[in-house]
Amino acid sequence: MFGSVICITLFVIIINVEHVEPEIFGVRLLIAALTSVIVFSSHRLLNALQTKKPLTIFPKLTWRWFVVFMVVLLTAYVDKAAEQLSRLVMLLWLASTPFVLMLTAILVRATAILYYSNPARRRKAVIVWANSACADLVKELRSSPLAAIDVIGFFDNRSEARPPADLKKLGNLNEAVDWIVDPATGKINVDVVFIGLSNKEPADLMEVIEVLYDSTATTYFVPESAIFGMPGIQLRELAGKPVLASTETPFIGLAALPKRLLDLIGATIGLILLSPVMLVIAIGVRLSSPGPILFKQKRYGVAGKPINVYKFRSMKATPSDMPVIQAKVGDTRVTRFGSFIRKTSLDELPQLFNVLQGNMSLVGPRPHAIEHNELYRKLVTGYMFRHKIKPGITGWAQVNGLRGETETLEKMQARVDYDLYYLQNWSIWFDIVIIWRTVKVLFGDKNAY
Repeated sequence: MFGSVICITLFVIIINVEHVEPEIFGVRLLIAALTSVIVFSSHRLLNALQTKKPLTIFPKLTWRWFVVFMVVLLTAYVDKAAEQLSRLVMLLWLASTPFVLMLTAILVRATAILYYSNPARRRKAVIVWANSACADLVKELRSSPLAAIDVIGFFDNRSEARPPADLKKLGNLNEAVDWIVDPATGKINVDVVFIGLSNKEPADLMEVIEVLYDSTATTYFVPESAIFGMPGIQLRELAGKPVLASTETPFIGLAALPKRLLDLIGATIGLILLSPVMLVIAIGVRLSSPGPILFKQKRYGVAGKPINVYKFRSMKATPSDMPVIQAKVGDTRVTRFGSFIRKTSLDELPQLFNVLQGNMSLVGPRPHAIEHNELYRKLVTGYMFRHKIKPGITGWAQVNGLRGETETLEKMQARVDYDLYYLQNWSIWFDIVIIWRTVKVLFGDKNAY
């Protein structure tokens, strides 16, 4: 987004300054765009717009822009093109771009506020064991529309009024266990859980925390003092207040925008370029064996909600009520043509439509069959955390060799570890690296069959 604004600003300046040849700046535009992807890809930059004073982001935008500008100048000096560049154009570009970036940020913020004004797009939260810090947090969340979180109540064993006083008490800690995660269906009834920390937490609180291990609900620990610097927990700010987060999604508020733009652009370009290949594959599937061209399967998406994932059918058609069994080496169900498209990952191409629909991403944890999820969520600690973001066509685990059958618990644990690393370290540049490495894996992956 910011990279596009930087390039458009330069283009507008060029066409309005006399005696300037636009083609001289072609390479500079490309370098500026690529550098901007790296420099402006931090989701923390967009999260900074959630503050009540958006102008505080101006210095952050300015120094990042200065880095981009210096890279452009350095490359022009290296390829001996600096003398051909108009000094007037470069000076105008240097001086005006920070203000254009700031105006863009303000417009994006206003659009996001309008977008998250719809209750359906906001996350619901509850507080467990309320304290004064939770009261402060609720107050800030209510005045920070881009946090997109509505606190609907709290659970506490104490009978006296707890802060914040205007919140509804939903029950005690024992009742919280069954309310947050339905024991019969496994359904998560809330998106976010805030756990208040104080000097004396009740023993019942541990039971609530154990239930949250097996859920997609984001968990924040809200300390009353600075003594709770727990190792392994991420220190974050939410609506300007310090909280300790356990594996939070990086796509909060405006930070979700660059990820979605990359998905839309990448999926659209992919479908246009690959449409002839997909047509040939569709014909090959039809001729290989009787049955539909596309294979549709229910899998878990973001927040553990079921989605339909599309693939080119690579196996002989089976009744829909048959149990899901992972493909194995030499699996007789796989057709000869199906073996080819599985080894080259071409069977995954229809998932580009899932990306356009918004229930999948180009990069993210690979979606598993629901039967496998229900099995491994009981065996692998933190397994459901991988469902805090959209599943992907490719992922960090897949480009590191963890693709295909997970015949051992250790392999599944390793796959989950890679997925959680991606979740905690995401950036646009990280996505681009994974997509590039995926291209090298597409042909002859020894783990695909």
